[in-house]
Amino acid sequence: MMMKTTSILALSMAVFMPAFAADDPLPSWNDGAAKASIIAFVEKVTQADSPEFVPVPERIATFDNDGCLWSEQPMYFQAFFIFDRIKELASQHPEWETQEPFASVLKGDLKAAMAGGEHGLMEMAMATHAGMNTEAFAQIVSDWIATARHPTTGKLYTEMVYQPMLEVLAYLRDNGFKTYIVSGGGIEFMRPWTERVYGIPPEQVVGSSIKTQFELQDGVPVLMRLPEMNFIDDKEGKPVAIHQHIGRRPIAAFGNSDGDLQMLQWTSAGEGLRFCLYVHHTDGEREWAYDRESHVGRLDKGLDEAMAKGWTVADMKMDWNRIYPDAPAVIPANPLMKTSWLVEDLGGQGVIDYAQTTIRFDEAAGVSGSTGCNRYTGSVKMDGAQLSFGPMASTRMACPEAVMDQEQRFESAMGRVKTFALEQEDAILNLLDEGGDVVVRASRMIER
Repeated sequence: MMMKTTSILALSMAVFMPAFAADDPLPSWNDGAAKASIIAFVEKVTQADSPEFVPVPERIATFDNDGCLWSEQPMYFQAFFIFDRIKELASQHPEWETQEPFASVLKGDLKAAMAGGEHGLMEMAMATHAGMNTEAFAQIVSDWIATARHPTTGKLYTEMVYQPMLEVLAYLRDNGFKTYIVSGGGIEFMRPWTERVYGIPPEQVVGSSIKTQFELQDGVPVLMRLPEMNFIDDKEGKPVAIHQHIGRRPIAAFGNSDGDLQMLQWTSAGEGLRFCLYVHHTDGEREWAYDRESHVGRLDKGLDEAMAKGWTVADMKMDWNRIYPDAPAVIPANPLMKTSWLVEDLGGQGVIDYAQTTIRFDEAAGVSGSTGCNRYTGSVKMDGAQLSFGPMASTRMACPEAVMDQEQRFESAMGRVKTFALEQEDAILNLLDEGGDVVVRASRMIER
């Protein structure tokens, strides 16, 4: 029986659910120091009896995008989007035929187009990313990302995501982590597709942005994109953006370039066990090999600091047994994501009406709610109709005996869940055990 205290808000946390099966969570990683360091870190911060245990709400992991989650050569993929937009808009801008850097783009001379460096790229971005509302821009991005192909590989850009990093994202979420993208790329360029490709919803994407302005157009409120930079989420900007958007210092950070160095420094400087990893591009056959001298994704100071501080460096050639997914990376829609449920029955024994027991599926692998007595939070793993709950933590409040008995029945039932089924047009959720018996029955709560 789980011990209770009489404190209204006890500070201690109680683990009451089993861990997931110990299958290899990172099959695209070769056995070695890099893979072992990831697994060791996750085990230490998620096992309740570990001195490095970290409560679920504090399990924050941040990832750069370009060169960390997908390829970035021979130039950032958003640059190809900008070039395609210039070609599409050229008929509306006859002056671009002689105005650089637009003229070079229209001639197909991308090297000359990039000769202006960041200033020239920024000028092109402002000309192609502004002057429309946010919904229109999101649709333009969605249409482009669905069809545009890389000039060298011929793959869709979303087919050039790294399978080993997709596995890291899933592994962390399976263990109660909340995963964020913190990238120098445009925040509204990434948000339309990151949930489908990475399982990272738009509210967990942090990036560079241009200014927006609220307007009423024919009585309809819109946010208009302005040709003025708002924030550059790179280098020193990354810790600032993490503080502003996330509000918690990450305990794990992943990057691939000097532009990520400050994010890793900020992460490693926190209290308790921390994890920092650099993806080192060393595979010129399966991808690209580059580091200290590259004009895109340069890894120089960061590599030195990683060696000095003992951060993990993943050697792409040595540590990854494959680079890209065998099929296009698409995270299937989770029908339970961002839904809330009120428990109506536990194993056919009913529930106490006034002690409401709730289940909230917070994101792809997060769950929280009330047992009717205490608040709980933890992780959930889904694969099709299969569903299981990972280690969960709860507050320890004392409640009437009948309510505490119901709490124990709820905890026991959740620990036995293996599958789920929706019925009555998704208004009823049944959680079933290994034998197919309904151990928890709940009704959908209306979101307000």
